[in-house]
Amino acid sequence: MKFFSLYRVELRRLLLTKFIWLISALCLLTPLLGYTIYTPSLLSAMSGLYIGNPISAGTTFGGVLWAVAAVFEANRQRRSGTDVLAAAIAPPVTHSAAKAAALMTVSATVTALCSLVYLPYTAVKLDYLFNADFYFAHYLVFMLPTWWISILFAESFYRITRRVELSALIYAALAYMLCFSRFAKSKWLLWWLNPLIGAYSDGFPDIWFLRVGAYTRLMWLCAAAGLWAFSLMCQRRYQKGLFGSFARSLKKVYLPISAAALITSGTVLWNVQLFIGHGGEEFKDEYLWGDMVSESFYNVGYFIKLDPTLGNLSGIAEYHIRKPANGENCFRLNAGYKIKSMTYGGENVNFRTVKEDVNGQYDTFFELPEKGGEKLVIEYGGFPTVAQCFMPSIPNSIGENYIFLQHTDIAPLMKNYCLGDRGVRFEITFPEYLTPFVEHEPLTDFTENLDGTRTYKTTYYSDYIYNFIAGRYLTDRFSSDESIEFRFIYGDIYQPIVEEYNVRQSICDVYDYCTKHYGKTPFVLEGKPFTLFQKSALSLGGYAVPGVSTWYEESISPSTLSDPNRGANATEIFIHEMIHQWWGGVGMWCDESDGIWSSEGLTVYSTYRFVKEKYGELYAKQYYVDDWKKCVDEQNRSFYNRHPEYLEKLPESYREQLNVSNQGFNKYKRMPLMILKAEELVGGEEKMDEILGKMYSDYNKVGEQYPVTYKEFLDYCRLTEEDLKLD
Repeated sequence: MKFFSLYRVELRRLLLTKFIWLISALCLLTPLLGYTIYTPSLLSAMSGLYIGNPISAGTTFGGVLWAVAAVFEANRQRRSGTDVLAAAIAPPVTHSAAKAAALMTVSATVTALCSLVYLPYTAVKLDYLFNADFYFAHYLVFMLPTWWISILFAESFYRITRRVELSALIYAALAYMLCFSRFAKSKWLLWWLNPLIGAYSDGFPDIWFLRVGAYTRLMWLCAAAGLWAFSLMCQRRYQKGLFGSFARSLKKVYLPISAAALITSGTVLWNVQLFIGHGGEEFKDEYLWGDMVSESFYNVGYFIKLDPTLGNLSGIAEYHIRKPANGENCFRLNAGYKIKSMTYGGENVNFRTVKEDVNGQYDTFFELPEKGGEKLVIEYGGFPTVAQCFMPSIPNSIGENYIFLQHTDIAPLMKNYCLGDRGVRFEITFPEYLTPFVEHEPLTDFTENLDGTRTYKTTYYSDYIYNFIAGRYLTDRFSSDESIEFRFIYGDIYQPIVEEYNVRQSICDVYDYCTKHYGKTPFVLEGKPFTLFQKSALSLGGYAVPGVSTWYEESISPSTLSDPNRGANATEIFIHEMIHQWWGGVGMWCDESDGIWSSEGLTVYSTYRFVKEKYGELYAKQYYVDDWKKCVDEQNRSFYNRHPEYLEKLPESYREQLNVSNQGFNKYKRMPLMILKAEELVGGEEKMDEILGKMYSDYNKVGEQYPVTYKEFLDYCRLTEEDLKLD
């Protein structure tokens, strides 16, 4: 019998099998687990909550269900005693292929139904954030190929072992070892059953994880199909055992060739993947260059072109060199880029790139002739790789809605040279609908191109660009009562949220509050705006630099605004980042060596005081003080905190987990409660404001900044450590 004839027969039989209907129904229900039990996406972006988590849950648990179905179907003929009869009627290889194809067709149909069943609910929950292409792409990239991979693996294990329980054991071991074990924790591409989805962005939707998902699904499909082809050679024939049947099957040359080709393809895809760096999991500080300058450039220019569709960069770096440095020169680039050519004075320069990925970068070495005054031209490009030590955040990405690149993601970082006094000419080309920023400053000088792109030009005075950001941004300018101009930069999709929750007024209020209670921050220069910049959730977290506070988009996500556990106004979250202009960040640093005293604790306390003044004492008590007390009480009642002598008997991973948890409690819960107790002991809020203002003023008077210790804080308060101990 021919393949298509067998395929039709098998498909019709499956559609009449009650067990397959049961498996299909259960698979339709598995995404529900993503709303409650299985929530792998980071943060609480709406896309992660209502697309990433449900589809990931359906992918993972549905994959297990289809593996059960595959083993059940593979064992059906042997269980019924008709396997010998079936082998006599239809060629075993063709019949096996038809059965696998039929089962995969059913799973594809269930995938389509699943996407349609959850479509209305997802669209309603996401509202204006819903993107149909983004939604359906997840089913096509994650769910469908993973279910197929699971079917192929399960069938292969049964065909090799001919034992249901042994097949289940091997499948479970493979899933655990490569997807859920400690071994696989940071080996992201091994996750064949639970694909990596990381953080999601609502305002700047990025397909980085979809790209990785499509690549890894293809890699694992090759491996699973190769194993499946190998298992066909293990089908028992002519009453012979495993090895006898395998030896006879070798005569069908196409089977070992197919198996070898597919497994080799999967291995090659694993080795050449360009998404995640092949370096270590720890960031290496010793790899940073210190005093590395011997000569200088002049007339430096970087000419960059970005392709958001493919996520690629192509660039040309030009340097006029006064005098070549002695010996071998070196520069660093993102490990995903390749050097296409290098010339000096129009002549080719020999170079060698050391394929040792450290912090997501490769070193390239070259030597120049002794003559000076010539132009060095480096042409390079590729897909920016994310360093292993930065995962699962995505610090560098080129997407259609958001671009974020830093120093060696943009241009070479030279070891032996520094920038001259003329600055760097920087030209960058990308789609016209994106708004660009360099170091949080907007680029305004551009030329329109005929292909729907713009070329922006600017000059900057640094050896590298710390960050280049482009996205669908809006910029609001307004002033506070303190006559400070604010520049509020956020994704255009959040404009209704900004208007509804009056975010601008909250920004003015918190700046005026901190200025009144602690003093003016020296980092906001007179006549310069105070910039608040929204980042994509992919980069995980905000930070503060002089005059600039960044915050990730979750702060004004609809899910955050509707979460009663976060208070009634989510502006408090990025208000926290604003207050870091005074405490930590670029404000007064704290010596955190004792594990309790920290800049975070001061910031949380100051946020509480601001919220108390703005929303009232009952609100502040409910969402701050009561929460602090509850968490500190739980920490005090913890068995291992009460009996640290037993802690040493626990595994190292558990001890580390408990230590990290305690550090978070100490910074964000215990220390603010201790400062609140100090407030009561020193005479109230006005006295505490006076003390904190004096600390802040004294800190900024000294020429060389130093971290303020807990003991110094106690001295300012005229208290002792015993006074602030919490019962």
